[in-house]
Amino acid sequence: SHLSGIIWQIENKYLITEIKSGLIIVDQHVAHERILYESAKSAINGNGMASQTVLFPQTLQFQPDEFSSLLNIIPYLEKIGFKLRAFGESSIIIEGIPVDVSWGSEKEVISEILESYIENSTLDASFLDHIAATYACKAAVKAGDSLNNEERRHLIDKLFATSHPYYCPHGRPIIINLSVADL
Repeated sequence: SHLSGIIWQIENKYLITEIKSGLIIVDQHVAHERILYESAKSAINGNGMASQTVLFPQTLQFQPDEFSSLLNIIPYLEKIGFKLRAFGESSIIIEGIPVDVSWGSEKEVISEILESYIENSTLDASFLDHIAATYACKAAVKAGDSLNNEERRHLIDKLFATSHPYYCPHGRPIIINLSVADL
């Protein structure tokens, strides 16, 4: 690992740690977003992600035209860890959600992805990117979440293992690097 010493968490928002050349400041939310985005992208192109079965399946009701669009994207939602079953004329039952998505935001994730699909009505690469980015945004730790030492280290290690550790999927910077000279 790049990390020698202590990782401080400032305002439950930024992680600060020393590297050979100076200090790095990491925005924990966008860092986690980048990690989840890359794992979702590889899940969509590969074998999919783990799902957690929910205790009380939830039924979501749609307009008939929305519903037919939804049926087209169910396979992609399943790739990122949803378990969905069509029910009746225009409902789905949510039986499982992605491991990283907190129960309560699953409806938002599905609606947002569906809306975007209806707007673009194409399953091209940029739409698949959008699925991954929406999932990542909703599942990432928020600013204000307290992380213990192990979680901080894990987050930074995982961040440096991604292909683009410096920018989030929306182009916001994740890391500020302060060299010894800057200091």
